[in-house]
Amino acid sequence: MLVRRSKTKKFVEWMLERPARVIVASFLLIMAIGTLLLMLPFVTNSGESIGFFDSLFTTVSATCVTGLVVRDTATTFNTFGRCILLVLIQVGGLGLVTIYSFAVTIFRRRVTVRTRVLAQENSGSFSFSELKGLLKTIFLMTFGFEFIGFILFSTQFVPEYGYAGGMFKGLFASVSAFCNAGFDIFGDTASGPYSSFTAYNGNMVVMLTATFLIFSGGLGFHVWKDLIEYCVRKIRTFIRHDKKERTNIHVNFHTRLAFFMTVGLLVGGTILILLMELGNDSGFTIGNLPWNEKINASLFQSMSLRTAGMNSIDLLAMRDCTKVLCVILMFIGAGAGSTGGGIKVQAFALLLSTVKCDMTGKNEIVIMNHRVSRSTVQRAITIFVLGLSLMLLLTCVLSVTERNLIAEGKFTFLDLLFESASAFGTVGLSSAATPQFSTLGQLAIIPVMFLGRVGPLTFAMGLVTKDKNKVKSIYPEAKIHLG
Repeated sequence: MLVRRSKTKKFVEWMLERPARVIVASFLLIMAIGTLLLMLPFVTNSGESIGFFDSLFTTVSATCVTGLVVRDTATTFNTFGRCILLVLIQVGGLGLVTIYSFAVTIFRRRVTVRTRVLAQENSGSFSFSELKGLLKTIFLMTFGFEFIGFILFSTQFVPEYGYAGGMFKGLFASVSAFCNAGFDIFGDTASGPYSSFTAYNGNMVVMLTATFLIFSGGLGFHVWKDLIEYCVRKIRTFIRHDKKERTNIHVNFHTRLAFFMTVGLLVGGTILILLMELGNDSGFTIGNLPWNEKINASLFQSMSLRTAGMNSIDLLAMRDCTKVLCVILMFIGAGAGSTGGGIKVQAFALLLSTVKCDMTGKNEIVIMNHRVSRSTVQRAITIFVLGLSLMLLLTCVLSVTERNLIAEGKFTFLDLLFESASAFGTVGLSSAATPQFSTLGQLAIIPVMFLGRVGPLTFAMGLVTKDKNKVKSIYPEAKIHLG
């Protein structure tokens, strides 16, 4: 027993040694609790347990705010089960470490250095000084946006589903959209299972509210904090009539980069999806919709593909060129420090700038008249390579486990790539119907959803057993021919 206690103590010390390990462990803890809860028979409509595997898959998908499902949420779970999913989505979107850090910061006068480091790593804060303000912003923005979404959704759903049903659907849709989770509970309506927002292309309030929530959750909490502070400072200078100070107020570089990249990808994606799907009239696609609904659907899909996972059209019926575009958007993902996944828009912008600077012969990486350090460039390249490798590896695995379904013509290899990008980007969209996959295929998707949420680089850093050693040797420079 002493040996066991010693080993347990060493393992706990190893887990607490690095913030990355604690973040990974916190998600694993949530998943374990969620799996046990969803296995209970009284959380389903049928009164029967959905089993360990389906419970595990659903929990991982909810905690990692992915949205891929093996069972329709509305037809499978009762109100209690949906509430459990709602909590998992909320906790998964914010992160258990963020919630704990916020509680400690608010209710304690003194916060240990370990807690500060952990919270800084989890929230992506640049410094300790801004940590408390950032944590407050995260919670205020989260519940503020979700409350606004709940009110707007309820105005549309209450007349259709009654007060209790409409308000709960509005709350669930609001939390799911802001957390970029992709879960929906419209399967028990006339739309049918796995329908998501397909019945609301003509409803401007529903579509624009969902798009706004997804945009807000995917932009990043750092960006919102900076934008709020910028607006407050501007208002104060207007009140004081201080024109000189007003001209010196600017948003920081990170905010400008995230905002312009997010808006650019949204507009560009909307235009490309609309053009690619214009003549596509096979099934419930954009080609069969009236013009106002074509624009609504294109805008919504362009935003949702950036990790939200909600759809308003039939994804299986999309053209192959559109699916390729979808894969790219899902792989890029949302902003850093947000509820979304993917390699993040900042890393994508940095990669584009690296290529541009290399092609133009510049020695330094410059974005929007700002120089970027080599260490940041290396980190972006590492995230890109790890993410791409993970996505392609899952695609190859699925091509083996689902070879019978491919042979039967139910979907193509491109659909498997779509599924893999959706899992890694924690998007939740599927053009191949995840419930049709074999158990091995679904099992392969689970770790990719997890790594997509915590980040492959964070996970890899958590596994490192030793700190970086100082370079003691000087190696000769290697000359390698490229191109």
